[in-house]
Parts: sequence; structure tokens; C-alpha cells
Amino acid sequence: MSTITEFPGRPQALLDVSPNETLAAWMADDPDAFVGAVTPAGAPAEIPPGIVLGPEHQTDLRSLLELVVPEDTKAVADAFVAALTRGIGVTKIHMASEPTRPLLLRYVDLRETHGVLFRLVVAADSHAEPERAFRASTLAPSRPRLGVMTKDQVAKILSIDTALSLMLGWGETEMAGHQNLEFIHPDDHIRAIDNWMSRVNADRVSTIQTVRLRYLCKDGRWLWLETSNESHLEADGTTVVVARLFDVSEEMAAVEALRHNESFLRRLTDTVPVGLFHVASGGAIAFVNPVLQALIGDREVESQVDLADALLSGQGSLLQEAIEKVMVDGIDADLDISLTEHDRRSRSACRINLRAITDDQTVLGVLGCVVDVTELRSMADTDALTGLQNRRSIMEALASNLITHGGRVAGIYLDLDHFKPINDQYGHHVGDQLLMAVAERLRDRIRTTDQAGRHGGDEFLVVCPGIGDPRSALALARRVQSVFEAPFNLSGMSVAMTASVGVACGGPGVTADELVSCADSAMYDAKKTKGGPPTFHELPQVVRDGS
Repeated sequence: MSTITEFPGRPQALLDVSPNETLAAWMADDPDAFVGAVTPAGAPAEIPPGIVLGPEHQTDLRSLLELVVPEDTKAVADAFVAALTRGIGVTKIHMASEPTRPLLLRYVDLRETHGVLFRLVVAADSHAEPERAFRASTLAPSRPRLGVMTKDQVAKILSIDTALSLMLGWGETEMAGHQNLEFIHPDDHIRAIDNWMSRVNADRVSTIQTVRLRYLCKDGRWLWLETSNESHLEADGTTVVVARLFDVSEEMAAVEALRHNESFLRRLTDTVPVGLFHVASGGAIAFVNPVLQALIGDREVESQVDLADALLSGQGSLLQEAIEKVMVDGIDADLDISLTEHDRRSRSACRINLRAITDDQTVLGVLGCVVDVTELRSMADTDALTGLQNRRSIMEALASNLITHGGRVAGIYLDLDHFKPINDQYGHHVGDQLLMAVAERLRDRIRTTDQAGRHGGDEFLVVCPGIGDPRSALALARRVQSVFEAPFNLSGMSVAMTASVGVACGGPGVTADELVSCADSAMYDAKKTKGGPPTFHELPQVVRDGS
């Protein structure tokens, strides 16, 4: 429909007045007009405060493109563009709620004063009776949910109603005469044909067949519609099919989102480096991910009992009891276990996190996460530079050995001599290389039962269990000190290094801190003659007596 560029029934001089005067005249002529503001981009907007409405003016923030019949969307757009370019745009339109009644749409450009365009919709016949006045309250929703299509016996479209036209955007003349299949997504053709043939082959003419299909909208989108085909026998003996098409796009979008989320979660559980399992409310195992399956080997687990036994090699009562407690109480639990892997040759330190799956306070199951913390614990116990045990770990090892061996443990404390000049002269990277080289030699010289750790910057501690007398302790200390007899090759140069060594032996009730303090004191005495032999210190009397 072409756009009217002049206001019918009014002199051309109206176009020469200001836009605000034009609007005032229009609103005075139609005190009950359907009015609204539109941004320059075409979106509905709130009416600016400077525009005063009469008590009977009707407003609605929906776009007219959603309210008019599909055939009139171009006319609305043309009138809007005319107002943008010439200040005023007028055209006739038909609302979807009353498609046979013509209405008059007017746009006036108020961008200069209010930043918007203003629209009015009034009855096209200025002499219409009051009861025929346009009422915004009668406007149909922007898009109906149910439409009707009639087809002949070979699925050729005979007609569509206004609601379906609004849903798809096609006018009746654009769909009538075409095969229904032309508007259905190619991936849905087989289901559409199967549904149609099921209806054709049904014993009863009035049998209703339902199928969900994607229909092509005029704007290129695909809309999910649940189609119910019902055959009707006409008076002239012909059969027509009445199809009711219900919009299920929101439901299908939710289903698709759920399917996508399920796929994503499945991929996630397959790729995360932790074992996952799901115990259903009855105790059955609903899910085990590949990581956990690899941990338990090819054993099949159907119940929580099977899973506990597979993870803990016949000693799974602790895990089973924990799962049952979470299932009953709904309180999350964490377990630290030593996992025997399926090859029965290796063991891993694992943490199992058990989390209740609940719905309105009802426990529906338990989700379990099995994390191998062996490597994490190793990282937490290891000095990043040298690979030896770190300060915390070597002190814990000393404390543990003192208890295990009744105090018969020697502590050898080393401090590198002249380490700071090495850093200052050659740089910290050379100093780091020296520390790593010292650590490597220490690992080679200590006994298999001994443990070495980096206690500080250039200080090392060797824990020697089973040694309780000064003679044996000093012999081990000299062995440790021998790592400095040969120079170290660092960055293509030879660097000589010595270390001051202090030694102390423990006793019943002696703590790790007390033993290290004594060995450290001995080391400081040894520093008086840098590079000299190790120095042994007896524990103070108060420490030996435990008083």
C-alpha cells in the first residue's frame, strides 16, 4: 500500500506549520486517538514529558509492526520513513485484531524538540459513530499462539487464518496454492510425510494426527509448531484437512537448551581430570565417568557397594557408610583415602567429595568426585627450585622420625659458605644453578633411609633416622660434606664451594625444633673455620632431661 504524504481533508498549508502545531491540531481533532512515541531507530519509547495527552488518549508501548496485519508492515515502515525525511507520514493500516477495518496512521517528526517521532492511530472515517471509535484495548497480542490452515487431500494449502499469518508473517495469498511441505524445514520432511500418510491410512476420516515441525517464517526464521491434522468430509463429498498449528517454540527452545546443556555436561564430565559418579536414591550407580572407570579398571559397578569395593579393594565400608549418611541426612562429606588402583601395584592418595543432590529438602541422590591428590601433595611437599623436600615437609619428616625411632635421629644442618658473593658476582641464575647442583649431589650421597630438604635460602637439613650417637652422626656428616670436595660446573665455569656443617642427635621426647636449633648452633660454630670439619653439639641438659 502506498504512503500518503499529505493529510487527507486538510489544506496543504498544514504542512507548512511547525511539527508541534501539527501534532496539537491532530490531537485536538482526535481526543481518543491511539498514540505513542517512536525513537529515530523505530523502537517504541515513553512519551516525552513535554507532550501533554488528553484524558481519552490511549497508549501502548508495543511496536505497530507487531499489531498490524502482515500485509501492512511495509505501509507502516514507509510512513515512518516519510516522517523521517519530510516531517509527516500518513497511511492506512489494519490491525490484526480487526483486519477488515481500515485505520489511519499518522507520524510527525518531533526530533528537534523532543527527540522522537510521534504517532497517532485513528478511525479512517472521520464521521464514524462514537461506538465505532478505535479502542486500543481490542488490540490482539503481538503474535498469536494458535493458527489454522486448511489443506486439500494432497496437502496443498487452501487457506490460512489471520492468526497463522501473524505467526509466520506470510499473507494468505502467499501460502495458498503451495504445497505445505514447501514451508517445512527439510530436516522435518520425513516426519511430516509420515504423519500425513498415517492420517491418510487411518480407518476413520476424522482421525487426528499430531506432529511437531519447524515452519518457515517470512523473515527467514524457523518456528516450531505442533500440527494437528484432522480430516473433514465436506457436503460435496470432498475431504479437506484442517490443521491447527500451536506455537511450541518456547518449549522446544527449552528442550534444545536442556539437550545442549546435557551434551555440554557430558563432554565436561568426560574431559575433567577427576573421577565422577552419581548414586541414585535407591543406591544404584547412575553414572561413572571415564576417569573413574580408568581408576577401577574393567570392573562393572551397579551399586554403591560395588563402587566402594572397587575403589577400596574390599575395605569400602567407610565410603559406603559415608554415602548412606549423605543420602539420609543430606549433609555433604569429604573423605581422604588411599586408593589401590586396578593394577594392584600402585596406590594413590585420593580425596572423595560427596555432595547431596536435593529437591525441596528431599535427597535425590549423591554426586561423588574422586580427586587424586598424590601429585598435589608432592607439589606441596617439594621445594620448587631444588626438588628436595621444602622446609615444612622436612621438619614434619624429622618430627615423625623422632617419634618412630624413639628420639634416635641425627640432624645434619648445612649452610653454604660465600654463597652471597656468588650471587653478587655472577647473578642469581648462577646461584640457583649452584643450589640445584648441591641438591643433586646430596641426593646421591645420603643413605636410602635419609631425607634431605632445603631449610632456607642456602641452608639444607638432612634427617638421618636410627643414628643416636655422636660418632655415627659425625661420620654421616663428613660423608654429606664431601659433596663440596669437587668444584661445580656452572654456566661454563668452575665454581668452588664449601659448607659449614652442624650435627646434633635427638633423644626421648626431643622435638624437631629443639634438634634443629641445636644442629644450627653447631653449624654456626663450624662457620668460625669455614670449610672445616663438621661440628657436633650435645642437646642442652634441660632438653635431654625433658624438664
